[in-house]
Formats: sequence, C-alpha cells, structure tokens
Amino acid sequence: MSPPTCCRTLLARGPSAEVARCSCGHIHLSLGPMTIRLDADTLHATWHTMGDALRALSGMAEKEAAPVTPSSEWKQ
Repeated sequence: MSPPTCCRTLLARGPSAEVARCSCGHIHLSLGPMTIRLDADTLHATWHTMGDALRALSGMAEKEAAPVTPSSEWKQ
C-alpha cells in the first residue's frame, strides 16, 4: 500500500516567491529554486523578522550599515 500523497494549495505568488499550504499542514515557502518547509507559527515568526529587516534597511537609506552583533538566539 502506498502512503497518501499530499496536495498543495497556493496561498500567494509573487515575482520572486511562492507560498503554498500542504494538506499535511506544512507551509512551503519557495524562493527561486529553493523551497523551505515550515509550520504556520514559524512562517509567522519569519514574516516578523523579515519586516524588522526591511524597517532597518529603510532606516539606513542615508546611513552606513552598522555591524551586526551576533545573537545567541539564532543558530545556523
């Protein structure tokens, strides 16, 4: 017996990214050739982090970028 296959529903698509929800509950964030599989809470947290980065970038429009201090919270 073969395992059930998942079915994706497209949630959003833009020029550089696509977001789909899988029937198994995962969110698939595709950026070019790369797809990251996340749960909904992680996608939400990532959205806030990206927003913080965009606000920081817009605040640096006329300033030099300040060096980033490594944080112990995020691990690669």
